[in-house]
Amino acid sequence: MGKKSEINKLKVVFSGSLIILVIVSSLYVIEKFSCSKELPFYSISVPEDTTLTIGIIGDSWVAGKKLDSILHYELLGRGYGNKILSSGQAGAKSKLVYQNLFEEENGNSSKYIIENRPDYCILIAGVNDATVHVGRRYYSHHIILIIKTLLHYNIKPVVVSCPEFGIKETIENMKFLKRNRIIITSYFNNKGEIDNIKAYRNSLNELLESEYLRDSIMLIDFDNVCIDYINCQELYANPSHLNSKGVEKLVRLVVDELVKELSSGG
Repeated sequence: MGKKSEINKLKVVFSGSLIILVIVSSLYVIEKFSCSKELPFYSISVPEDTTLTIGIIGDSWVAGKKLDSILHYELLGRGYGNKILSSGQAGAKSKLVYQNLFEEENGNSSKYIIENRPDYCILIAGVNDATVHVGRRYYSHHIILIIKTLLHYNIKPVVVSCPEFGIKETIENMKFLKRNRIIITSYFNNKGEIDNIKAYRNSLNELLESEYLRDSIMLIDFDNVCIDYINCQELYANPSHLNSKGVEKLVRLVVDELVKELSSGG
């Protein structure tokens, strides 16, 4: 009788643990793949500084002020005095880049960039979205929310299209479980195709058109930096990050477009 009772207790404990595991796993999946709701805007004062101010937000491609000095001196060399503000979070997907615009100071907040009301804000994101296959809708939804937020504060968005990188190489270098989890996810989000970069770009372009936002932003085509990772690895430090040469090429492309805009009175 005692042995049977002990077995029943073990069954209850096992069942309870399994239920908790299922709940925790479900919450993790929901949080990881669910889209953020549109967050309420906040009040800011209008700065009196008339210096051309450029903000940069994004993921690890922006973190550590990687683009700041190059952008500053490129614009200065073209005759435009300027001030650069940047905020990037390594590993951030587009959802977190959006939410960071509303966070109070937490080490990754980019709210201060909005509060400084830059004339333009460069957005570089998508590498992490593409890598873990969160889905094209997830990516385009959050990029649109970022664009709408910037426009609300009269900041012109300068959106770099989802960057080309060695997505297959990046995933191949992952540990077994993570790699295979992503491969399985790709069947749900991209018909099993690992390279989803163009699908993400197309999704954003479609949403920009349907939301009538295309003419309100500057869209930087990353293909003008690199069309195919395999053919321009000299621009990359590793499969998922540009090296200094790649960063310079990207920044010059952005500056070329900014100068065109500024020259036309934009």
